[in-house]
Amino acid sequence: MNVTTTTPQDQPEPAAVASIRRLGVLPAWLLAPLQAEVVAEALRQAVPELADGHIALKACKIKRMLLKDDARWVGTYTLKLDDPASGKRELSLRGTLTPPHLRSATPAAPAAPQVALGAEGWHCTLPALGLVLVPEPPEHELAAMPQLTDPDASRAMLEQGMRTTPGYHDITIEVCTPEVLSYKPGSRCTLRYHLRYPPAPADRGWPSTVIAKTYRKDSKGRNAYEGMNALWNTPLARGEVVALAEPLAYIPEHKVLVQGPVAGTQSLEDLLKAALTADTAAAYAELSGYMIRTAAGLAALHSSGVCHGELVTLDERWAELHDLSARLYAAVPDLTGAADTLQAQLEALAAATPAGAPVPTHGTFNPEQVMIDGPHIGFIDFDDFCMAEPALDVGLFLAAINDTGLNALDDQQARDPATRRARLARLAAIGEVFLAFYEKLAPLDRKRVALWQAWSCLRDTLHFWIKAKPAEPDNGLLMLLDTLQTIGVIPPADPAAATATVQQARRRLAIPAARYAAYASALLAGAGVSLNDLAELLGEVLPLIG
Repeated sequence: MNVTTTTPQDQPEPAAVASIRRLGVLPAWLLAPLQAEVVAEALRQAVPELADGHIALKACKIKRMLLKDDARWVGTYTLKLDDPASGKRELSLRGTLTPPHLRSATPAAPAAPQVALGAEGWHCTLPALGLVLVPEPPEHELAAMPQLTDPDASRAMLEQGMRTTPGYHDITIEVCTPEVLSYKPGSRCTLRYHLRYPPAPADRGWPSTVIAKTYRKDSKGRNAYEGMNALWNTPLARGEVVALAEPLAYIPEHKVLVQGPVAGTQSLEDLLKAALTADTAAAYAELSGYMIRTAAGLAALHSSGVCHGELVTLDERWAELHDLSARLYAAVPDLTGAADTLQAQLEALAAATPAGAPVPTHGTFNPEQVMIDGPHIGFIDFDDFCMAEPALDVGLFLAAINDTGLNALDDQQARDPATRRARLARLAAIGEVFLAFYEKLAPLDRKRVALWQAWSCLRDTLHFWIKAKPAEPDNGLLMLLDTLQTIGVIPPADPAAATATVQQARRRLAIPAARYAAYASALLAGAGVSLNDLAELLGEVLPLIG
C-alpha cells in the first residue's frame, strides 16, 4: 500500500520537494515479490511437489526485502508446508529480486527445480517476478548461536564470562534456560536466560535472569559493554532517575555481551500505542507523565560526564545518506537525483546552525528502548553509544514517536490523508511534552533537533525503497514534509496553526525552568499527575491532548 501526501494549496512547490515525492510510491515490480500470496501461487505452479499436490503450501510470509550493494533486493520467505512424508513443517527460502533493467531482455520460462524442495542444491527461478529462490543458508556470521541456544553450553559460557566481574568471581549456575527474544540472521541475536543457582548459605544477590546479545561485529558489542561500564560507574547506576542494566561480561571470542535485566514488561512504545488506541484524556495524561520521566532520564544521561565512544556528527550522517541514495539509484536509475537537491539544502541549513557540544549519547534513542516499571523507567540497548550533540538523541526520539504513531493506524485509516495528518499533529503534541521538559533540564537547540529529525525522515524515505515491506505507507515522506515545514524549507500547510504554535512557544519559554524541574522531580518520586496542571505548566501548548 502506498499513500501520497499533500502540500499547501495555492502555493508553488519547491523543485526539491517535487523531486523527493518521486520516492513516495513503489513500482509494481517491487511490490509484487512482497505480496506473499503472489509468490505462493507462483511457487505452486513452478515447483513439481507443489504443482502435483504431493506437498501442500499452506502459507507464505515475507517481512521485507533489503537492497544490497549489487543492486538486487534480498529477503527471506517462510513457507508453511503440509508434507505427508514429514508432516507439517516450515521452510525458509532466500529470495533475490533483480530489478527490470538488469534482467535478461528475453525472460526464460520458469525453471523447474531438479532436486527435492528445500534440499541442498535446490533453487527455483520465477522470471515473471524477477525472483530466484534458494534454501536459506546456514548462519555463519553469528558463530556463537549454537552455544548460546544450548542450555549446558550457555551455562558454562555465562559462568566463565561473569566470573571476570567483581561480585561474581565464584558464581555457579545450576540450571540455565535460554529464550530467544529477537534474532536477525547475520546481524545480531538477543536472548534471555532464566538462571537457577545451587542452594547457598545466604542470598548472593545474583540475578535470576540475564540478557545476552551476540553481534556480527566485535566492535559493536565491545562498545556497548564499555559504554555501559562507564555509565555504571556514575550516580546513574543508583536508578533514582533512570534504571540501567548492569554490565556483567563481554566475551570477545563469541562477541557476546552479558548484562543484567532492566525491570518492566511494557515499553514506552507500547504505552504510546495504547494511549492512541484509547484516545482519552486519562490515557494521554499517563503517557505525558512517562514522557516527562523519559526527558529527565535522557537529560541525566547527557549530563553524566561520561566520555566514551566515537564522535558522531550530522556531517558524517549526511554522507551515509549519500551512500544510500547511490545504492538506490544504481538499482532504479529512474530515481537518480531524487533526493540530492533536498539533501543539499538540508546540509546548507545544518552548516549555518552550529552543533551543540558533544555529550554521552544513546545513539538510537526511541520509545521502544524505554522500559516502564510502575512509576519508574529504564533505558536499554546501548549498542550505538557514542559522543554527539544532544539533538541527536532528542531528534531521533521525536521522529520515532511519529513513526510509531503513524504505523499504529490501521489500513483504512492509513489510506485517508486527513486522518494521517491529524495523527501526526497529535504525535507532535505528545512529543512536545518530552521536548519542552528536556530543554528546561539541559541545553538544547531546537533548530538542531529539527535537522536531526529531517535526517531521520529522509533516511526513512530512502528506506521505503531500500528496506521495502509489504503494505507499508510512505510515512517517512509524510514526516519529512512535515519537518520541512517546521524548519522553513516549505511553507506551512496551515499558516494559522503555525502562528498559534509560535505564540504557544512564547508562553512556554516564559515559564521558569525551576517549575519544570520541580514537576519532573515529583513524577520521579512517584507523585500523581494532573493533565490540567501539565497543560498549564506547558503554557497551553497541548490543546490536542485531552
